[in-house]
Amino acid sequence: MSGGPGCRIGRRALLVAGFALAATARAAAAGAAQDKALRPSPDPPARPGPALSIRDRGAVGDGRSHPLSERYKNLESARRVHPHVRSLDQECDWAALQGAVLELSRTGQGGTVLVPPGHYRLDGEIVLPNLDRYDDAFNEVEIVGAGMRASLLSWPEDPGPGRFAIRAGSRQAGRDDNDGYQRSRIAHLSLRGPKPGNRPGEPPPGMGGIALTSRFLLERVGVYGFRTGVDVWRDHSSLISCQLTKNHIGAYWSAGTDSFGDHLFLDTDLAGNTLASIAVAPENGIDHSSFISCHFGFSPYAILAEDGPQKRTFLSNNKFLDCAFEACGNGWIQGPMAEMYGNVLIGCSGSLLPDYRLPKRPVTGLLVVRSLERNQFTGGSASFGDGTNDRAADLETAAIVAGSAVGNRFDDAERLIRLGRDGLAPALAISGTCRANRFEALDCSGEFRKAGAGGVDAGNLVQRDYDRVRRLEPDRPADGVALTSAPAGGIVPVATAGTVPVGKTRPAIRMGTVLRPGSGTSQRVDPSAGPGAPVGVAVTDAPAGSDSVLMDLRLELR
Repeated sequence: MSGGPGCRIGRRALLVAGFALAATARAAAAGAAQDKALRPSPDPPARPGPALSIRDRGAVGDGRSHPLSERYKNLESARRVHPHVRSLDQECDWAALQGAVLELSRTGQGGTVLVPPGHYRLDGEIVLPNLDRYDDAFNEVEIVGAGMRASLLSWPEDPGPGRFAIRAGSRQAGRDDNDGYQRSRIAHLSLRGPKPGNRPGEPPPGMGGIALTSRFLLERVGVYGFRTGVDVWRDHSSLISCQLTKNHIGAYWSAGTDSFGDHLFLDTDLAGNTLASIAVAPENGIDHSSFISCHFGFSPYAILAEDGPQKRTFLSNNKFLDCAFEACGNGWIQGPMAEMYGNVLIGCSGSLLPDYRLPKRPVTGLLVVRSLERNQFTGGSASFGDGTNDRAADLETAAIVAGSAVGNRFDDAERLIRLGRDGLAPALAISGTCRANRFEALDCSGEFRKAGAGGVDAGNLVQRDYDRVRRLEPDRPADGVALTSAPAGGIVPVATAGTVPVGKTRPAIRMGTVLRPGSGTSQRVDPSAGPGAPVGVAVTDAPAGSDSVLMDLRLELR
């Protein structure tokens, strides 16, 4: 090999260089192998669990009874195929479905139980496996049908109270059981209980529909004919496009359970149950949950707190968005001994309908609770009926009845106030503290306040009397205008800003006139240029002898 001067490389030098490069490559490879051994290998890709059709486990699905005795001569031969059965009287469809769940739960991977189109007759609970909350594998078993109207599971016989059609295994364990981390899915099928034609006032069946624990997902599931459609426990379960109808109670936060909240009900129909769309036991409560585009009603109650001393807040920090409280017989939200705290109702509406009324139960109000604090009613929720079919004349006390009401907001409260203005029912009846309950109406805003001694009449200028209001007295500053009449102790909406009708003295008033409390009749206004502080400006003409004038409140001119 040759080149320029000084560039000649000998054979020996080439050999030495070759051996050096080879040694370097071997060292690099060894180092890389050592690094690979020290680094954790990436997790293998997750494998979906297997799917198993209940037809493959021997289900018939023709809607008729098929006891195991039709196929097996004795219990021993039946248990070779279905180890979980206890009697030849048990149904083949139940044995197949429960057997498929157990088979997949033993794989260590979970899987999906498929329910092909058909009508399957069952006579026992379907129990889903417990999961260890610290198990990364999550041995989940799902039950998936071919459609809400295609795959039907029915329980014609009632096994009695405390039993369910489908339940999480941990529902019969201790309340602080660590195996209650369920995380399962039921989808695209329907469950029919023993009394699908039950009517209000009739005794309900004993068994429940689906008993949840944590992180359940129900998707396009129909549940009807049970004591409770869905019995809710623990946290983070979701119901999406489900139908919980024709039960005694649609969804139940039951006794003996603790709900940790954060549930989601989306586009779910809970109407047409014989007692309530939702009911809550005294020791339980609904908190931090969302109800979006749900349908309540066509029942005596939409949301009911059961009788008894409350151990938790009935409704706290929940969101109700675009929900209908429609055609309720006895009221929308009912809990005379319960608390309602920090909830938001946006775009909701409702109505009363006596066809769904329980006899001998009063229609005290649309919303009846012991304590109403820091709730917000906005959009259609404050309409409290559409003005035509709200049947407010049926209300015995008021639209909203509470022992105390503090810090609530009623946006778009026009129809709520109109109930009292039209003589149908007072907006609020509060027996105890009533403070800082703001409202926004179409042309004005203000606060619901309790009337003091002597009461007030609609159109009165009023003054503060500690936490109450009374008719304006001479030489006192006006605080607002009463929009409805109320006796002493009644609740009156007091407008403090905006345009309102106000009572006037006899003289005529021209539009644009500055108005003051009337001389000798201080709760009315007149156009005199007296020493009284201005309270507003007339926005229309009012002839002599008329009783009222429309006034733009200007209390800041005082």
